[in-house]
Amino acid sequence: MMKGYRGKLPLSIITVTLCGFAFLALLYTERLSFLSSSSFLKSKSCARRTSAVVKAKDETAEKSLENPELDDRFEFDPEECDITRGKWVFNRSIKPLYTDRSCPYVDRQFSCVKNGRLDLDYRHWEWQPDDCYLPRFDPEVALEKIRGKRLVFAGDSLQRSQWESFVCMIEWTIPPQKKSMKRGKIRNVFKAKEYNASIEFYWAPFLVESNTEVNILEPKKRIIKVDSVSKQSKNWEGADILAFNTYVWWMIGLRLKTLWGSFANGEEGYAQLDTPVAYKIGLKTWANWIDSTINANKTRVFFTTMSSIHSKSASSPSSLSNLAFL
Repeated sequence: MMKGYRGKLPLSIITVTLCGFAFLALLYTERLSFLSSSSFLKSKSCARRTSAVVKAKDETAEKSLENPELDDRFEFDPEECDITRGKWVFNRSIKPLYTDRSCPYVDRQFSCVKNGRLDLDYRHWEWQPDDCYLPRFDPEVALEKIRGKRLVFAGDSLQRSQWESFVCMIEWTIPPQKKSMKRGKIRNVFKAKEYNASIEFYWAPFLVESNTEVNILEPKKRIIKVDSVSKQSKNWEGADILAFNTYVWWMIGLRLKTLWGSFANGEEGYAQLDTPVAYKIGLKTWANWIDSTINANKTRVFFTTMSSIHSKSASSPSSLSNLAFL
């Protein structure tokens, strides 16, 4: 009897044991429910979302490499954007504001199409600053900017091309009776009458004086008066905006005939100088005139630095490639 009794658990003990297991199971279930709503498990979920965001950013970065339009450049702000740093990009969607056939003021020597060029891809290159989006040129905005002002380009044929280009970009918006063009050997003047504005070009390939500016003599016969701009500068005074350049015409050899004083001395009065030295003296003469004559509060001055050769016959002295003073 005793052995049989010991081999079987009392019903009360079995009941208590089962209730205990049920209670523990309930606690375990509640614990899981609590943990699932805790920040610990939530942080796991955020981690999964974070990895998804990182992956999305990586995919965007890859697309940015494939598509240059996806970049971090900002809207144009003249105070923040450095437009001198950037690159030329090809954009087929660009529609030129003018062509050398549509603008009546393009000289034949600058007319690519009239001179036989067959491809037109050169019309679809645009300057893209590294920092910002450069807004599309708006001729009406440009005309408002120069309302009541005088804009003068002075220099060689490269600057004349800049003058023609600017005139062509705005002239098509002006009715024929409200614009005029007067051309000469030295000075060309386009006027937008409604805006009381003039856009001029003054031919001064050296900026300083020389014995050959209109009737182009043989380069070896040129004598450059490196200490004076008085002959030309009287035509620049009073301008609101001045844009200068000079370089190509200096590239006629390793040494130049330079003159101080009067041309009356002729062939006997000049001295031969290394081209970089003569160029430096000429630029200093021009810069001194700017400093002593131009009121910076009234007139803005720009200078276009050296550019690539634009004629087959031009030579480029190697000594000019390392002009440390520019």
